[in-house]
Amino acid sequence: MHAIHDETCLKWRLEKMVKKGNVDVCPVTKEAWDARAKTKSGDCGGQSVYHCLADSEGGKWERCVEKTLVIEGNCPIFNEDGFIDWKPCDKTKPPCPNSSFVSDEVYIYPECFGNNTPSAKTKPDPNNDSGNDVGLVIAVSFGIMLILSAMALLIFFLRRRSNNQTAEQEWNASLTAGLLSPNEDQITQRLNSDSTEEIVKDHSVHNGIALLMNDDSDVKSIIVVGKFGNSVSSTSRRISKGFQTKMGWASLECRYTDIPNTVEENTIMFVYGWFGMWNDDLCSKDKAKTACQSLVRILDEIRNVKIIVGTRSDLYRKYYQELQEAGEQNTSLFYHEINLDSADVQKDEEYLTFLNEKIQRPCKQDNCACQNLTYEMLRKGKDKVVGMPLKITVIEKYHDLVPDYLDNCDILKAMREHFISVENDKNRRHVYEWITYICLKGKFTRSESFDASLVQEVGFKITDSSFDESYTELSKYVRMRNSDIRQKVPPNSPRAQYVFWHPFIYICAFHYLFNKDQNLVMRHCNIEAIFELVRTKEAKVSYFEVIADDSMVTLFKARIRSLGKNKEYTHHPLLN
Repeated sequence: MHAIHDETCLKWRLEKMVKKGNVDVCPVTKEAWDARAKTKSGDCGGQSVYHCLADSEGGKWERCVEKTLVIEGNCPIFNEDGFIDWKPCDKTKPPCPNSSFVSDEVYIYPECFGNNTPSAKTKPDPNNDSGNDVGLVIAVSFGIMLILSAMALLIFFLRRRSNNQTAEQEWNASLTAGLLSPNEDQITQRLNSDSTEEIVKDHSVHNGIALLMNDDSDVKSIIVVGKFGNSVSSTSRRISKGFQTKMGWASLECRYTDIPNTVEENTIMFVYGWFGMWNDDLCSKDKAKTACQSLVRILDEIRNVKIIVGTRSDLYRKYYQELQEAGEQNTSLFYHEINLDSADVQKDEEYLTFLNEKIQRPCKQDNCACQNLTYEMLRKGKDKVVGMPLKITVIEKYHDLVPDYLDNCDILKAMREHFISVENDKNRRHVYEWITYICLKGKFTRSESFDASLVQEVGFKITDSSFDESYTELSKYVRMRNSDIRQKVPPNSPRAQYVFWHPFIYICAFHYLFNKDQNLVMRHCNIEAIFELVRTKEAKVSYFEVIADDSMVTLFKARIRSLGKNKEYTHHPLLN
């Protein structure tokens, strides 16, 4: 696997060094384009289709990438990392595109290719499957390939002798610099928008921005859908940020239950948290309909407002009919969809690279179980409902859970075992107690009363003054809430709210505590989490949910009555 991966990376690095393209000309008619696409069909798969585009220096490249919408006044080009970018032109001056088009139809605008005539030094070779490369480039490329291959073999054997070799560290750095660097223009993005790094499909961001900027169709809203952990929020935020940067508009983020009555003109909104903070609360349909009606009203009454709705794909399917009915009044909120769950061969390659470069190669443990972890296990495990970006980020962050993952191929179960190890580690007892406290309360903030009676009941030693947000071991699990980060609340401010860095980590902690002590959870855990994650024996449970014993359901009903909230949740199955 290492040898194959190294060869792929060498080829990629070689193309960047040549910088003259791999073809002389690009097809300028539909017939010629389709003919080339047919000959290259074996290289494409999933959502990737044939493209022939110029780069920023005029070189022509044939590659298989996902097509994207290109708005008027722009030509699609390949950036230095081999992915589609835009080069602006004056749309009032033909032949600059004066209407939006799909990137694999660029042959309609041959001027986007720049100088598209065959090289005077050589004639195109129709039998050359690599795309009519210039002979000189082939010779130079072959020579460089031989040299780099020899270097690769040498470094490969050096690696085998010692994992601590400086050569390996430099080689890893050179490989990951191009594939995994935090460059906003690359398709593989490592973002910090949620205080943890997530991989985001750059073409989805481009498509979202293009749709919202498309003057021809007057798109007012888009919906971004994906599995739990498939970077829905990160992708939505990048679309919002990109649109805001291009247009100079204001931006606004809010939960679907907190939509304001009005917003300023020239505002892009991102609305999140649909149907529940952690999972489906089963009483969210009316709230969602009200939210949709509020958004439709804002779009109808206020000029220059764009909306991004981000939600889990499984919940979107479940409540699709209700959402469509609520959005049919004058404006459709959900007509333009960005689906992050679509198959993508190219992303599979990048996830495989991430697994190798960020998890397996850096590991210095002898005979570590991570070396037995394969991408197929991650892709076909019992945890298919969890998005791959989140799954591999969790494994990178908590390396010790790999053996448990290999046993079951279930990331939630492996995290549950991980929390057991944290509890049993005397050096991390302080961290375990805060994990438990924040899971039960839903958050920690210094401005709210500390539940000393709960801490005393469970025999913990933490106090309100012992919370240290800068403690490395604790920051692996909790972080300041996004809304506080956006408002630039100081980390030690009494107003700062600390939560788990991803809702899935909260769910894992909840499962761990529920499995350990149902009584404790049903008596003391925040009721929103219980309504969203706990089901009765008669219910059909999802991957994220747990089943409570009848006695625990009775206990919870009594708690709700004592809190005076039985009318608010009267239709929830836990109370019936």
